[in-house]
Amino acid sequence: MRLDNKVVIKKLLFAGLILFAIVLLGFLYAYFQSGIEKIGYVKVLNNKNQDLLYGREFEGRLVDSRGNDHLLFKFKTTDAEVDKNFTLFPRRFFAWGKNYVAYTQNLKEVILVDYKTRKEVFRKGLNERIEFINVNREKEEFVIATEKALYVLKYQKKQGNEKKSLFILERVAEGKFCWPSLSCDSRYIVCGENNNKENYSATSFVLIDLQSNTKKKIFSEKIGNLPLTQDYRLIFSTAISEDNKWAVISTSSSASPPYVYLVTVNLKSGAVREFSKNTGLCNSPGFFISNDKYMFAQGEPEYKGFGDYSSIIDPFRSKPVILDLNTGKLEIVNDVPKDINAYWPIYGNNKAIYFIDRNYQSFVPNKIFDTNIYRLKNKKVELLFQIKGGIVSYDVISSIH
Repeated sequence: MRLDNKVVIKKLLFAGLILFAIVLLGFLYAYFQSGIEKIGYVKVLNNKNQDLLYGREFEGRLVDSRGNDHLLFKFKTTDAEVDKNFTLFPRRFFAWGKNYVAYTQNLKEVILVDYKTRKEVFRKGLNERIEFINVNREKEEFVIATEKALYVLKYQKKQGNEKKSLFILERVAEGKFCWPSLSCDSRYIVCGENNNKENYSATSFVLIDLQSNTKKKIFSEKIGNLPLTQDYRLIFSTAISEDNKWAVISTSSSASPPYVYLVTVNLKSGAVREFSKNTGLCNSPGFFISNDKYMFAQGEPEYKGFGDYSSIIDPFRSKPVILDLNTGKLEIVNDVPKDINAYWPIYGNNKAIYFIDRNYQSFVPNKIFDTNIYRLKNKKVELLFQIKGGIVSYDVISSIH
């Protein structure tokens, strides 16, 4: 009997040790994973043959603070039309979710790649040209604007042994839309719309309620009293706050060179406010750092000599600024050294600000030669990654510390 008791005790001790080891390994894995900063980016490789009209090469990669740098996808533009689209705001063709990156390489197919396996998990062809891709990161839902409609691509759970795709692509609105943003609860889409027959380039701003299947025009494509054949509104980015109260839009008139500034909309009251004086030379995209504060980069060295920018502090250096949507006050983030031009700020969930600087000759992507990714935290700027080639899309995938 004593022998049997000893055997039982040994088995229990062994099982306890195994359980302890599993829990310990889990904690260690979580601890080490939490210290890794992961950034996804798409770079365009330099086109050395200047005689080529098209054939730009793009690479999507996932880099982390441990020195890992993994290729997720790679492609070349296939014809002059595709190449022209990838020259104009190429960031609109890539979106970084929690676990997947969505992109198009030929404007005809939506493709998803898994970060962990680095393999394609979804590919769907459409009958119309893809023009914009964005993501609701929290729900891993992607919004896609084509030349004819809006779509939402989302994960669906398998039931039993079904062999259906893990993702479903749903057509949610008809029309020609631009720069769509999906709300955190996936109820609303805010975006520009091009539907004026007098001038199809003129862009209004609309709110689409997916729950009630309704669309509301928030403000017009007109600027002032000029006819749309002479001047009209352009939109360069949209964003919606987590509580669905605010929308922020970067916009300009069609005049050249474009003077880009911010417009805010209180979606609860319908109040529209234009900040053309103090937010001019806005470099989109920006980012909500809280429900009522919006961060963006302001200033542009290349605009020197154009117009009167006396209302903007240090206008010819790009630096992060924060707009208080309630008061309209603008706060400059003064911790970035003046020899660095900070573009494309992203607010991480570790309360750090990430941004890029670039060595470039113009806004044409294949004229950008090198890109640095920085982190600003506790008033200290740190160079995280140096990328050979121009970054046309990037996002912070994981930044928990």
